[in-house]
Amino acid sequence: MSVAQTYRPPQLALRFFRWYCRPDRLEELEGDLEEFFLKRIKKGESVWKARFFFWWNVFRCYKSYARTKTQKNSIMLSLFRSYFKLALRHSWKNKWSVLINVTGLGLALSMCVFLYLIYAYNVEFDTFYKNTENIYRLHAMTFENGAERRNEIAPFALESTLRNNIAGIDAVSSYSGRGLDVKVGNEFFSEYIGIASTDLLEMFEMPLWYGSFEGFGEQPIVYLNETRAEKFFGNEVALGKTITVYFRNEKKIDFTVGGVFQKVPLNSSFEFAMLINQKEYMQGMEIDPNDWTNKRYEGIYVKTNPTRLEQITKEINSYVPIQNEGHEERKVSRFELVPFLSPLVANDKLYRSFVTSRLRPQVYIIFTVLISMIFLTACFNLANTSMALIAKRLKEIGIRKTLGSGSRQILVQFLFEMGIISALAFIVALLMANTTSDMILGLFSASFLLQDADITGIVLFVLGFLIFTTIVAGLLPALYAWKFQPVSIMRKAVKLKGVNWLNRSLTVAQYSFSIAVLAAGITFSQNSDFLKEMHLGYDDDNIIDVNLVDAEFYDVIKQEVDQIPGVSTAGTFNHVGAFGRFSTLKMLEIDTLTAEVRHYSVGSGYLELMGVGIVGGRGFIEGSEADQRETVLVSQSFADRYFQGEEPIGGIIKIGGERRQVVGVVADIIDDVYEDSELRPSVFALTDNEKLKHLVVKVNSGEIEEVDEKLRAIWGTYMDSPYRGELQEELALGQAGRDTRNLQKIFIAMAILGGFLSIVGIFSLAKLNVAKRIKEISVRKVLGASLKELLYTINRTFVIVLMIALIVGSALGYLISDGVLGLIYKYYIDVSAITVTISGIFIVVLSLIAITSAIVAPANANPVVGLREE
Repeated sequence: MSVAQTYRPPQLALRFFRWYCRPDRLEELEGDLEEFFLKRIKKGESVWKARFFFWWNVFRCYKSYARTKTQKNSIMLSLFRSYFKLALRHSWKNKWSVLINVTGLGLALSMCVFLYLIYAYNVEFDTFYKNTENIYRLHAMTFENGAERRNEIAPFALESTLRNNIAGIDAVSSYSGRGLDVKVGNEFFSEYIGIASTDLLEMFEMPLWYGSFEGFGEQPIVYLNETRAEKFFGNEVALGKTITVYFRNEKKIDFTVGGVFQKVPLNSSFEFAMLINQKEYMQGMEIDPNDWTNKRYEGIYVKTNPTRLEQITKEINSYVPIQNEGHEERKVSRFELVPFLSPLVANDKLYRSFVTSRLRPQVYIIFTVLISMIFLTACFNLANTSMALIAKRLKEIGIRKTLGSGSRQILVQFLFEMGIISALAFIVALLMANTTSDMILGLFSASFLLQDADITGIVLFVLGFLIFTTIVAGLLPALYAWKFQPVSIMRKAVKLKGVNWLNRSLTVAQYSFSIAVLAAGITFSQNSDFLKEMHLGYDDDNIIDVNLVDAEFYDVIKQEVDQIPGVSTAGTFNHVGAFGRFSTLKMLEIDTLTAEVRHYSVGSGYLELMGVGIVGGRGFIEGSEADQRETVLVSQSFADRYFQGEEPIGGIIKIGGERRQVVGVVADIIDDVYEDSELRPSVFALTDNEKLKHLVVKVNSGEIEEVDEKLRAIWGTYMDSPYRGELQEELALGQAGRDTRNLQKIFIAMAILGGFLSIVGIFSLAKLNVAKRIKEISVRKVLGASLKELLYTINRTFVIVLMIALIVGSALGYLISDGVLGLIYKYYIDVSAITVTISGIFIVVLSLIAITSAIVAPANANPVVGLREE
């Protein structure tokens, strides 16, 4: 088939062109438009880009030489010009109200654009990589703790097997990631480094800003992203610079910078600060690529023809027994090859992998609820102000209707004005969208901007949401103006005094949303404090964990640390907290049951130091060789799950193939507070000092900074690597704790924005209300009314409205806070009705102050001036 038969220009654009084009120019111009469209396709440009420029050319052709010149068209064009001029005049006349509305709506819409960006993050995930149709991810299926798990990992030895022993595979690549220490000049940094096989860069076409891939895999070459290149070398060109990477047992390799990547979007499976070749990593970590017993894993990617997929999968699964023989602690039930863009990857959470994951569904729900309320608050604010301004335009409406304007034209006029304000607000939103995204995602050390998303989706979103915003914010004012009859207006039978019922309804809705968002922000702040203070099954105050990486220096460093006044220490090979980042996973065997459990090797006295409570049996006996060889402690969740009501003390289990007796039960350690988290069954075994890699330092209250400085000095004496001391309170809950604190900031910021929009809106409404009641105020003053009485008379309606909003908003805030906390967290505070109510009262009081300030000046003015007004 020819290009013309395969690719067709957008039919909607073509119909629009045929609608306005003159019959005598139609064939000629349509042929030119289609010719330009096909030329772009033949040049290799993407279809969406060719279609976009086809639309652009259709709009460009809307000139006098092309469009049909009929009386109807001329009238319509004149009418729209009239709408536009009237809209500009009205906007300029009320420029301050328009400016406030454009700014407020623009801020709210920038949040809506951010909401689209996080939606695009998932929808466009991995679309950065081209030609991935025949690329497949290798997934290992495991059965653990009663559930099937999907893992994007495989042993190193399987990659070599795929390359050499299985026919029909066109290409194989691999990727993993590790946190390693690097040295640039005299400075140390801890970075997440991507580890890639040579052909990963060919399979996924990662573009370089500068440099080349020549020599990658043949000599030690490292590639940086733009951020790290600037961090390490400033404005200097990074190419050819030297970076030292530290591996196992202090082994280090000097790498030469071979290039700097162009920005790879955050919504990409492969996200790294630096990239090195797999060969150097295996050399540094002393890994044999053909050793099936090696316990290090990687992600594997296969390119093949889909027709060979079934046979290749069958051959890969023939190596399952070899894999399981070398990996007793992590047995695989089967391997699967799934398309690189498979829905399985999009919808299922990968249990283990080295790739970046998509956003959790809860993220959509939380931000959709919050941003929707902020958006509606801004829309109602605009609608409220616009309806109040209609009072100044009653004569205009009456005269236009008397001169022949239909109600439909009045309706279109007001919608057109709302459209201009919405368009201006969207310009503000797009200008601020990247700032908003940076401020929110920056809290999570991430960045996803407008330029990272597909331009077509952004354009369609903006156009669609522009129409939606115009209707939501403008339909009520337009319908309100449309209903008035000219005779009633000209006879002054229509009098808009004070605040009408529709203004009241919109104000109640707007304030209810603001109070709800503020209540949610304060509740999240309280929940963050609650999680920080919650007992996690161990102590996390005044404790520093020093990760020695290797046990070689444990004894000598411990002796020096013991000399620091007010310090007690205990060692541990694997350390609690931070999502078990220092624990290992071992296979448990009880009778016929096998399961994977968390395993902690701890030093003598460690559990006591960390405040891990013994709830049954006994703890370890210090210095006991029998305890090192024969006994373990288990967590309460372990006892509940695997002993099922029977007495665990004295029970025999096999852990990692070693037979052990349970001598005690300890309290559960909480290291994940999300709603879908489960208490993880844990086993504690006693180890000797020769295996200890962590030094846990407990410090007297108030001396944490001084002790940390001394630890750094001791570290520098023995170690040629960056200091690895961390406060346990920072490790506690790990990413969950940091996410909670970040959500707290986001809720508070949105609450401030919502409150600001509402208070500014009601201030504008109060000013317009007072302007319409100047004569009334003047008459009351002449008759002896005091300032207090005037304030009561003018404010009474607003006070009633705010009290209703306080009740509705407090109830809404309570329900939303409780619902969102329950959606995210497993452990959270009970939402306080008092806190929610106080939040609402705070906004109401600020609003009353704003309203009063709008009334005080006119109320104190000379009544003669007010009585002279028309």
